[in-house]
Amino acid sequence: MYDRHLETFIQAADSGSFLKASEKLFISANAVTKQINLLENDLNLKLFQRSTQGLVLTEAGKLIYAEAKKMIRHSNSVLKKAHELESRQEYVVCVGVSLMNPASILLEQWHKASRIYPHLRLEIVPFEDTVPAFNEVLNRLGEDIDLISCPYETNYWGDRYNSFHLCDLPVRVACSKTHPLAGKEKLQVTDLYGETLIFGKRNTSANADQIRNFLEQNHPQIQIKEVESFDLPLFNQVVSSSDLIMSADCWKDVHPLLATLPVDWDFTLPYGLIYAKNPPREMLQFIMAIGNVL
Repeated sequence: MYDRHLETFIQAADSGSFLKASEKLFISANAVTKQINLLENDLNLKLFQRSTQGLVLTEAGKLIYAEAKKMIRHSNSVLKKAHELESRQEYVVCVGVSLMNPASILLEQWHKASRIYPHLRLEIVPFEDTVPAFNEVLNRLGEDIDLISCPYETNYWGDRYNSFHLCDLPVRVACSKTHPLAGKEKLQVTDLYGETLIFGKRNTSANADQIRNFLEQNHPQIQIKEVESFDLPLFNQVVSSSDLIMSADCWKDVHPLLATLPVDWDFTLPYGLIYAKNPPREMLQFIMAIGNVL
């Protein structure tokens, strides 16, 4: 934004000689002399009185010296602001959503943080509620979809993503709204006696396994049924049957004909963000923004 020869000129004036200036600038004394000569020619001004005792600024040189320092400070300030503006250009975070992964908890947190980070913007990208579709999203995290907000502790997903913990969701039980238990405000474990309770496949979640083991060891009167995965067809099946299904608050609005009920136990599911192993800086900034408002 300014003639770089001005920096050499200032250093020469401060040092009192071309040789001392060259040592501080890590260039030859001859190069310093050439740059000053070029600057004087460009300005059509004599900037230094040269003598065996060193360099002395002329009156014109003193004026150029004072104004050049101001110009360099101003240029550096403008460049700094320009770099800050460039770094704060709008960055779009693509959030994958599906009926089983609605991202409502994430969106609630982002509503609090968005005013602090106006250069970050969310874009919703829908995907299908099938195991193949979910696995494809995991394989391509950071491409079409940057992150998903969901219960994230599973073993069979493998080591394909990073996770950021948002909260622990109480484990609930869901059933058809026509089920005899649907009218209760809170279930006791004994209310589940004689019922069939659907779990995800064993070893897909450490927390679910904990609940299953607790029930199998202490409440064998409850029949456990395993399924490969949770999806909308499964919820439809529960609506039209007398089965119960393990659930959480993030799924309470998945199906309007299901009632999601609290149970008198302390089991929870970890809920958070899953994102690419090597995310860009803006993605980490977004995750930090969410973390700062928790």
